[in-house]
Amino acid sequence: MKFQDIPADILTIRVRPVGHGSAEWRDQAVYSIENDLSRPNEFDLRLKDAMIAVQTVTSIDNRRLNAELAIGRALLAQLANRAADGSMELQIAFFSGPCLEMGELEIGVDDYAERAIADLERRRNGPKGEQLYKLLERHFCFRQGDSDFFFLTAGPAIDEMLKPDPVQEEEAADANDLVPDPESQASQDAAPSAVQPARSQQPNRSNSFCISGNGLRFVATETPLPQGKSIFLTTRLTKARKHPDRALRLVKGKLHFADWSRTGHIRLLAKAQMTALTQDHVSYLRKWDEFGDLEGELLLDKARLVGVLHVAGSVENRDGTVAVRVTQASEAALKALEKGQVGELRWVEELPDYLLDPALRFKDFASGIEHTAEREPAPPQEETQVRNRHYGVSEFDKASNTLKLKTERLPEKSGMLILSLAGEVAQIKRRLVARRMILEGRAANPQLGLLIEEKGVITQTRRPSPVKPLTAFVLNKVFKNTPTPKQLDAISCALETPDIALIQGPPGTGKTTVIAAILERLNEMADKRGIAIKGQVLLTGFQHDAVENMIERLSLNSLPVPKFGKRSNAATDDASLFEERLDEWCGKLAAELRDRNPQIAEIEQETEIRHLYLQYLQTPTRVLGARLASRIAALGIAVLGEERVRQAENLQKKMGLEEKLNDTSHQWLDVVRRLRCRPESFADDGPERATDALADLGEVLDSEDLALLDDASLWRNENGLPPFLQRLATLKRTLLTRFSAPPVFRIEKANDEIVVLADVAIEQIKLKGHSGRDRKSAALAEFLAQLDNNPRAMLEAVSDYSFAFAATCQQSVNRRMQFQKGIKGGDTNLNQQRLEYEYVIVDEAARVSPRDLMVPMAQGRRIILVGDHRQLPHIIDDEVARQMEDGENGPSETDWLKKSMFHYLFSERLKTLEEGDNITRRVTLDRQYRMHELLGDFISRNFYERFDPSEKFGSGRPAVNFAHALPDTGGKPAAWLEVPVEKGKHRRSGTSWIRPIEATVIAHQLLAWMNCEAGKDLTFGVISFYKAQAEYIRQQLGTLGDNDKRLRIGTVDSFQGMEFDVVFLSTVRTVPQSWKPATDDREKQAQSLFGHLCLYNRLNVSMSRQKKLLVVVGDPSLLDGDLAAEFIPGLVDFHKLCREQGVVLEC
Repeated sequence: MKFQDIPADILTIRVRPVGHGSAEWRDQAVYSIENDLSRPNEFDLRLKDAMIAVQTVTSIDNRRLNAELAIGRALLAQLANRAADGSMELQIAFFSGPCLEMGELEIGVDDYAERAIADLERRRNGPKGEQLYKLLERHFCFRQGDSDFFFLTAGPAIDEMLKPDPVQEEEAADANDLVPDPESQASQDAAPSAVQPARSQQPNRSNSFCISGNGLRFVATETPLPQGKSIFLTTRLTKARKHPDRALRLVKGKLHFADWSRTGHIRLLAKAQMTALTQDHVSYLRKWDEFGDLEGELLLDKARLVGVLHVAGSVENRDGTVAVRVTQASEAALKALEKGQVGELRWVEELPDYLLDPALRFKDFASGIEHTAEREPAPPQEETQVRNRHYGVSEFDKASNTLKLKTERLPEKSGMLILSLAGEVAQIKRRLVARRMILEGRAANPQLGLLIEEKGVITQTRRPSPVKPLTAFVLNKVFKNTPTPKQLDAISCALETPDIALIQGPPGTGKTTVIAAILERLNEMADKRGIAIKGQVLLTGFQHDAVENMIERLSLNSLPVPKFGKRSNAATDDASLFEERLDEWCGKLAAELRDRNPQIAEIEQETEIRHLYLQYLQTPTRVLGARLASRIAALGIAVLGEERVRQAENLQKKMGLEEKLNDTSHQWLDVVRRLRCRPESFADDGPERATDALADLGEVLDSEDLALLDDASLWRNENGLPPFLQRLATLKRTLLTRFSAPPVFRIEKANDEIVVLADVAIEQIKLKGHSGRDRKSAALAEFLAQLDNNPRAMLEAVSDYSFAFAATCQQSVNRRMQFQKGIKGGDTNLNQQRLEYEYVIVDEAARVSPRDLMVPMAQGRRIILVGDHRQLPHIIDDEVARQMEDGENGPSETDWLKKSMFHYLFSERLKTLEEGDNITRRVTLDRQYRMHELLGDFISRNFYERFDPSEKFGSGRPAVNFAHALPDTGGKPAAWLEVPVEKGKHRRSGTSWIRPIEATVIAHQLLAWMNCEAGKDLTFGVISFYKAQAEYIRQQLGTLGDNDKRLRIGTVDSFQGMEFDVVFLSTVRTVPQSWKPATDDREKQAQSLFGHLCLYNRLNVSMSRQKKLLVVVGDPSLLDGDLAAEFIPGLVDFHKLCREQGVVLEC
């Protein structure tokens, strides 16, 4: 609605600024008008960014405006229509009484409103659905600056609108303008509306008010809903009165029109309940809101600790960094820089509010950034680099106060730097938007907040029909083993849930397989129902590893699942793991097509000649001419004849020599293009092409690249698969970029001899070539050209036809995802609210904190959470958790911090919902296929049955499938490698711990097994609870520690979801000989003695990654005593298992 469309009397007077004018003197909104008694002839206008004094052009207007303002009525105003004398119109709409505050108000729309609008517009079929809602918003909503308004009348003023026979009452105004309401019509033969039972409430003065807009008005009538809630429903929709209504009230608030029969009433009910629930101190979501507020306060404290760094003397270095001298900074900031605690800094001209105002609370800061996110349009793409003033810190020299930044240049030689909060702010915005969507009932599933909250009462939607869990196609494609009953239950639970399903998957129980089966079945059902296939499902997880592991073996409709978003530390031009796999997929597909269609080779040759000919006609360069002549000559005598072939060869030599003398980079480019990086092509002539590159590029490559090419040139096929193909591919990509210089535009005429020869060649191809006779093969050849040479187009093509998209939880709402969903332009945070998927599947969901989990959950009509709350816990800020535990409630009141949303939903909330509506929403997989049954039983017994007997699982494969013959083990699946405390103690390494003797023993045993005959084909994992110990072990192994194909070393946090044939677990902790408990608290004693070993979920992950053999390395005396039996029973039981059914090794 425009200002002129406001259904009120608009007072227009001409005013001019006091003084000599102002830069603010232009068409714009006026937020308030004040008269100052000390300046009787002036009025103060509050604009968006300024306050300006004005005078009326005529004295009569001065008196009139003073009189109107004295009444104290609500008003809306604007400046418009500047005249030649500098004066402007001050247009003011006045309303009855003060402005009312009503916040957001949702109005239910049903088929009556659709018919009413159609009749008013005299159309047979009027707007419906979202088109109708947007039309109503345009008619009834007015926006000024950052505020929304609408206009209503109430009480006795609407009596006329409430009369039973509105047609007669409106006859004087316009008898044809009113559309009778269904309940006022006498006709009884019409089919009843789906919402007629809810419309039995008759409009009256106490339950209704009238909303007026641009040319229309309607009565909003409160209509009861179940559980004592209500909704305002559209009734009495008519054309507006011909004259403004003096009783019109101004309301500050936002009108939302929604479908009453489906989403609308659920959303309002959800909002009503959620508002009450979040004011309850024990609300689940409110607890996490408080956690987020405290987390935000710590973030602002960190930024304030660094404060502002004044820098000068910018010097650009050759290594792509800039050095600046810190001229002024706090001691705390310098200390943080010295300790490497400052990762990224931001260049600013003005300090942000949180630095200017130390008292600014995070809630106010968060409100401000969310508000900014909604109102500011996204910058154009070309401005992104200019506006990006966030620089990574390379190093800091305390002696000289020199700071080195990871950038090639700075905006100025001197300026101010502050701690960059860009990453944190982006995450906060996404969380805020998702949280607000859930709170207001505007998530893709409007009842999501009620589903989560412990006291939420959901309005039951229609339950889906039973779905067959598997078809023969999915069974054969996905399952290597016969699916278990619980796997079938899990698939059925996911397919049939009306809202949310949780699948708990203990180690090795086939979570990824179940996800693949669910996806395949959803894909089948989508195809049968004819639903548009692109992006129906979102696959997500907290970390990139989890998402990549989930999609690694997925193939829907023979296409890989595209993953969007890169790791935070990835370079801009780095290929993502998905892009690398897509390249592999393209290569594999191309090889298969060529194997099955050998005739394509000739067609590709013919197609290339056509393309080169067209390029040559457009840009007749010598290099293109030489290449075209070469390809023509390759057609052979059978197609061209001997004379034409000789002519083509001579032209190729002539033009090639000319170009080589002119510019050798094109020759280098051809040499690079011929490098073979895939196993199949390298086996053909890879060493020869590498030899060519060595000869031609020797002067332009460094020693490392030359060594790589030398290795490739000397490789023999009998040596097996070359280990350097990935490095060779990276070198090829780098050199292609390096030698593909921007085209040099020169005025050059096409060689007539080449043109004639090409014309003849193309004509001969039509007569004698394969492409002229075989259209199908010609199309395949064109497709192969795209597979080989256009990775970006292949990525977009795969995305366009992909049933599922993949991204991390936070990146699932970024601009790239919005673009793929057809949401373009505007603000990303507003667009986030439009993202919607039929299903959202979250893997490793127990690892995602509630606030991050809500980001993807808010996008799904149905949600499937897959995880295991008995494995690694969700990731939250330890400092925030500690402060909350130290707060007034104490640790006993903050136990919920340790419980992930997955755990809470699985063990509490969904259990309650199942008891209420008898819909299964939880399934625990009960058969593992990863490891030897002895180890599987051990994991089940110690980490699942101990907490809940119903979580017990068995093994689905016989022990013979996990046999091995590693020396000194007797083929046993469980081993304890003893490293007594006498051999060496543990010690501090920074904030971590190491035990050198343990690392040495592991390295020695690992090398022996990896190099023996029985271990040469096995994979190995080395897990430690301490990062320093993992790094020490890697150092002990030297270059072998970098062998990702057979060996991985790291902390337990990076191993969830992985599996290896053999796993070493480094325990590190030993019992000091003089150890005595410092407290009577047994839990603190255990923490002091055992450290991370007390964390059963981490121990569960570390002891469940192996297939054939688990080796625990450590001091067995650590297990003596009742303290170990109570706090590390898993390790005690494993040592017993090794003694009785496994093997104990001595170092």
